[in-house]
Amino acid sequence: MNTKPDIQEVTDFLVEYALKMLSIGTYTARIERCVYRIANAYGYDVSLTIFVKHFIISVLDPDDNSMRRTYVKTSMAAPISFNLISELSALSWQIYDEKISIAMAKKFFTGIVSAENRDFKKTLLFMSFANAAFCKLFEGDLGSILSVFVATFIGFYLRHLLTKYRINLKVQYIIISFLASFIAYLGVHFGVSNTPDVAIGASILFLMPGVLLINSVFDILNENMLVGISRGLNTGLLIICIAIGVYMTLAISNIGLLNG
Repeated sequence: MNTKPDIQEVTDFLVEYALKMLSIGTYTARIERCVYRIANAYGYDVSLTIFVKHFIISVLDPDDNSMRRTYVKTSMAAPISFNLISELSALSWQIYDEKISIAMAKKFFTGIVSAENRDFKKTLLFMSFANAAFCKLFEGDLGSILSVFVATFIGFYLRHLLTKYRINLKVQYIIISFLASFIAYLGVHFGVSNTPDVAIGASILFLMPGVLLINSVFDILNENMLVGISRGLNTGLLIICIAIGVYMTLAISNIGLLNG
């Protein structure tokens, strides 16, 4: 790559890249490193300020200070994907090491994101099996395992739809935790399961925001205090939303778990 690409073209790519990385649960320091790496590969300096849902990005041409682009963007929450985070991080290194053109970088970026979207059905199936396996690990009977599989399958798919239509994340967690736990309860109600505590408890495990909590710790350790504390508080609110959904199921059921 002999010529420096247009600053607007680079900025547009960095905005899309940062938006995707932030939405899928990447911790702040990793986003910063990847964005800086890409900008430097194309001969530009970049300043990036990240908050929980928003970020400010400013791209500057070091050879001409009058050439600058600054944007404030809002990210929408998306399902966490370790595979996508890894692929996008690898793309930043590929751009830096191989000096590929901005057009080729956009093509690779689109391919990575599209492949992740096509893999949703596979993820849905594996997530359902994984949650059912946890139910077995906690000594649930066969009926509970089947109930948890169905609850996870429906709940995870519903979360995908609610995210697609940009429903508030906290509202999502209340709705999905109630639906998943209620489906697990139906297995008990119809005599399919004889271990209601395991079935209901395992049915909402896929919602647990463990990665968000880990990211908040990473952000604090990397001295991104504001983002880390905000993410920690937000994670706590999501756990409360899960508890509300499960409580709704227990309140309308007659299995006596609330009263021990």
